[in-house]
Amino acid sequence: MGKLAVVLFVLFFTMALGGCAPQPVSSESAPPPKAVHLKTSLVDYNSVHVVQLASDEALLIDGTYYEVTAASTFTTVSGDPLQPEDLQPGDLVFLTASKTTTGQLPEKGVLLSLVKHEDEVSQQISIAIAHMLENQETGDIIAPEIKSVNSHLVTLQFRDWASEHKYECIVNLKSLAFHVKEISGSMQKNP
Repeated sequence: MGKLAVVLFVLFFTMALGGCAPQPVSSESAPPPKAVHLKTSLVDYNSVHVVQLASDEALLIDGTYYEVTAASTFTTVSGDPLQPEDLQPGDLVFLTASKTTTGQLPEKGVLLSLVKHEDEVSQQISIAIAHMLENQETGDIIAPEIKSVNSHLVTLQFRDWASEHKYECIVNLKSLAFHVKEISGSMQKNP
């Protein structure tokens, strides 16, 4: 019995020492795949806004020119500060603003705060939308709005600035190929 106790003690002691050895540490700059997946799946792309034009004085988002004031704040989702000139057409943002309803596009408002989505999926979508905005032949478009996103495609709708006809566009996130079609009966009447 004494020999068995000594053998168990030595075995336990050896295992305990083995557990104290330094373990390799993975890089903290690359989050585990599950964290990235969860972060990107939390964005509701139907509720984000698309930046169409940006300057240090105003932003065109959703058919509204938002004035940038000294009180306007700009950050990324992770909390990093931004400047208005850091924004690009196609960027996906959440915003808080006051808006003056005029009934005609573009409307006007004052930007209070803006938060830019910066995850990998949002960046892919931003690149696809920016490519479409730059290369579409519909005319001067306004108020691009995301309707759906899947693993390969983003569907959005927008209006022609002059005629206010409504269009739908499907953009391939990988190839950036897109197709635009007019939505039947989409002419909006001004009050």
